[in-house]
Amino acid sequence: MAITRIGPNQSINLASNITGTLATGNGGTGATSFAPGKVLQTVMGSSDTQLSSSNASDTLLTKAITPTATSSSILCMITLWMGADTNSNGGIKLLRDSTAIGASSNPYSSSNTFWSSDNFLTDPPGSIDQYTVLPFSWTFLDTGISTTSSTTYSVATDSFTQLYYNRAAASANAGDGTSTITLMEIAG
Repeated sequence: MAITRIGPNQSINLASNITGTLATGNGGTGATSFAPGKVLQTVMGSSDTQLSSSNASDTLLTKAITPTATSSSILCMITLWMGADTNSNGGIKLLRDSTAIGASSNPYSSSNTFWSSDNFLTDPPGSIDQYTVLPFSWTFLDTGISTTSSTTYSVATDSFTQLYYNRAAASANAGDGTSTITLMEIAG
């Protein structure tokens, strides 16, 4: 049997690229089909691009997935690395193609964001560490896909006064990170 190594930005479609019965040896289940809740495929995107921006909106991460069934859901797992700045209020939004999903009412950005903050990483006052880069993680289950067409998920900023992404505020050499987006198709 041939074994293929999968790279960090590649995926295997378990619904169409693997056939037969999963052997019960070594943890297999003997399954020939997958019940609701099973992971059908996983794709991951990452970015180590550093950004110091005062734009109202920047796209930070993008990754596409092609669901195998209209009944599937997509589990979105996001980790962003962000640096601190004075009064860095704004929000972060998750987009399915061009539609904001997982949105809530946020006082520091528009209503299409899932998170917003005033003084992110800076409270209490005077506690700014311009050499710190901290992770921000969020998970969302998108149950409204209803398609087998390629679907693109993006993470973008909304109304940030100042953003340091994958870097510290002090400088690009003061600290860095690699942000990720992982998409998992979940059988419906």
